[in-house]
Amino acid sequence: MATTNPPAADSKTTDDDVKLSAQHLERVETVHTTQPDVSDLSIWQTIKQNPFIVLCCIYANMGALMYGFDNIALSLCLNMVPFQAQFGEQVSPGTYIIPAYWQSLWNAMAQVCTGFGAWGAGPISDRFGRRISFCVSGLISIAGTAVIYTATTPGAFLGGKMINAIGLGMALTTGQIYVSEITPLRIRGVALSAYAFSMNLGYLIAASVAFDRVTIMDQSSYKVLFASNWVWPLVIVLFCFVIPESPYYLVRKGNLSSATKGLSKLYNKSISVEPILASMVRITREEENQANASSETSYMDLFKGTNWRRTRIILYTNGLNQMIGATFISNAPYFMITAGLSSSQASMMIELGIGFALISSFFTFWFMTFVGRRKMILSGISLAVVLFLIMGIAASVSSSKASLWCVGVTLQLVWFTIGPSIGPSISLAGEISSLRLRAKSQSLGFFFNYSYSTVWNVAVPYMFNATEGNLGGKMGWIFLATSCIAWFVVWAEIPETKDRTYGELDEMFNERVPARKFKAYRTERRVADAKVEDENPGV
Repeated sequence: MATTNPPAADSKTTDDDVKLSAQHLERVETVHTTQPDVSDLSIWQTIKQNPFIVLCCIYANMGALMYGFDNIALSLCLNMVPFQAQFGEQVSPGTYIIPAYWQSLWNAMAQVCTGFGAWGAGPISDRFGRRISFCVSGLISIAGTAVIYTATTPGAFLGGKMINAIGLGMALTTGQIYVSEITPLRIRGVALSAYAFSMNLGYLIAASVAFDRVTIMDQSSYKVLFASNWVWPLVIVLFCFVIPESPYYLVRKGNLSSATKGLSKLYNKSISVEPILASMVRITREEENQANASSETSYMDLFKGTNWRRTRIILYTNGLNQMIGATFISNAPYFMITAGLSSSQASMMIELGIGFALISSFFTFWFMTFVGRRKMILSGISLAVVLFLIMGIAASVSSSKASLWCVGVTLQLVWFTIGPSIGPSISLAGEISSLRLRAKSQSLGFFFNYSYSTVWNVAVPYMFNATEGNLGGKMGWIFLATSCIAWFVVWAEIPETKDRTYGELDEMFNERVPARKFKAYRTERRVADAKVEDENPGV
């Protein structure tokens, strides 16, 4: 068996760290070490056994909740007359409209800056740690929300959205990095897919806050909604040093004593953390040996060798939400009002749609554990295809009130596709990269996500705005086409990662296993385990 070098030490590495490193590496060399979470425990048993890990995952998904809240808050404010009067143009006595170019700018620049925040999270979290990255993201968001709250002009409002978006991008990316590095294998997929559930919960909280304020005719109608956005970054800042630092980050820095302490804090006291640390050391060293023993990484590494295939998958999964109409449904309140529904009817419909999304996200947690990521994503996209087809037909054959309601209801049902499509795709994106490139791959993925979203955030308001494209429900045909494209790409390129350790995924990518054969592929470790069982029946 090839020997491995001890972890690359930094200035914080002590003699005890080196001794501990040698002990664990010796254990890895002589013992067939596997992650202890590959066990007979059910998901629920694993959750009950590790309550602090669950709490840390809830904290890490605060960025997704914050993003969901902020993302739909603007669409909800567009329904409010005081907001229209403050930031829009008067077209007739008592009637105001927000110009399409401001809507596009607010949405597009927020997405661009979210992408830049995601990009910055990679090097910051790699150099200073995940906790520092959380803290910085929260502080930036607090400052951005302050600008939004005090804004009186469209330009100032745009500035606040941009500042806040940088913090959102950092929080989203750091959260997924952190969750992927602290969770046991049995609940890893569920924890990563909680991103979609948290984002939908943010949507629902924002819609609930705004629902009773639509009829209020002063600035408090929308300012209360903006002020509520301070809650989430405050939680991030207050608790960023309560959670332990990512053990994988500490292992890569060679600080094994701190990694051991962090694992002991994360896991139940009845669980021995030594095998977990040994597995982390082994995987980290193998990846660094494959990269010519360099512990330093760059974004260019993402486009070399088998990492390029992993990067493509991460880009596909991060772009999927726009392919099934994410920007369209987030603009649903304004779309439905311009299509003829009242503000109260639009608010009711949007809450109904978000409820669908939460329900689908909840059931996705359960189905994904035995169906897997790939099949769930394909089923979610298939449902979106059917719904957009119905929407396009309803909008094309008639312009009656019944047709309008059919389009509105179908648009809200599209929320139901969020759970089975976006949840597993985000989970898969968090699992698929190599550990040494995890921070940078997640940063690139989210950067692409929000850069690609920018295109749609510019285009969609022009498509359905009554004074521009005025497509209305006929936009269903556009997203029918994009959903079909997405389905084919997922079928051809996206592998199944259910119940696969990071070591197994490394092996399968190195062996260039085709995406559609990942599920049935037997890795060297599984073959060895089966051989041991055959040689020792009944043991």
